[in-house]
Amino acid sequence: MSIPTPSLRDLAFSTCTVAVFDEFAGFDALLPDLPDALERHAALLERLPPLLDLHGRALAHARQYQRFLALAEADPSALADRVNTANALAVLAHAGEIAVLLIPAGSPEDRFTRVMLSNERSRTYDSGGGVHDPALVKRALGGSLADGSHRFSVGARVPPELAVAAKRFSGAILPEPGACYGSVAGVYVLEDAHALEAWFGAPPDLRVLLDEARALFASIEAWSEPENQVPSWYGATRGALILAYARLCRIGLWPARRHDDLVVKMEVERLMCERAVDPDRMRALVEIALGVGRRIARQGPPFVTRLSGVEL
Repeated sequence: MSIPTPSLRDLAFSTCTVAVFDEFAGFDALLPDLPDALERHAALLERLPPLLDLHGRALAHARQYQRFLALAEADPSALADRVNTANALAVLAHAGEIAVLLIPAGSPEDRFTRVMLSNERSRTYDSGGGVHDPALVKRALGGSLADGSHRFSVGARVPPELAVAAKRFSGAILPEPGACYGSVAGVYVLEDAHALEAWFGAPPDLRVLLDEARALFASIEAWSEPENQVPSWYGATRGALILAYARLCRIGLWPARRHDDLVVKMEVERLMCERAVDPDRMRALVEIALGVGRRIARQGPPFVTRLSGVEL
């Protein structure tokens, strides 16, 4: 007698109230409580999470997404009721992977993670795989290999001091599922469906995120004026730039639910064209995020993809 294949209907959902944060939403909480804005934003660089932690959470969410697809295939009738669980996991997974490429690599483990991710993505796209435009991914990965002091390849022998890092990168060691602490991102599983769906159903205000990003750009320009430059100005501008692009990536990842959201996304695209002074890899990450949000929105209502009859 065969054992029935588990499906989404067989999950035992958690009844606990779990707060959900993506990686980008937690960055602001890392700013120290300092009166001087420049010192506060400069201090962010020392408080950013390790890239292995970001990658581990992204990989854990990607595997939960694949688990969702396998369970949905076993019983497609349950898919409609739980589709926003998958959407939430997709946003979390993409936010984590984009964050790995957005923030600077500060330790040997960080540089190892960046190089391994670059090699892995390059191999995927060179073989014709991947869902993004290959040229866009190449731009996003720009400079990643230069960040590493070694040339690693997936599956290659690594130095003993990076053995644990290699296991973590491959997913042989994954972070334990658990709720976040404060506003620090956590790891969520399918059993957290109710919390994930509630989070996905209460998206951030995209207009507010864009206004905050523009305010950060204005601060960067002010701090960069020769008469305003103090010892902390360079670190402050880097910290503020990360926060600005984190907001723009969040705008991209969340699917538009109303026409005003589409207008904001169009303004972000225009802003990326205007900000040629910023690193191209950062602008490419925003474009990737916009693509993710568009793919989710193509599921149909409650999402929108057309503005004045034009598909966006």
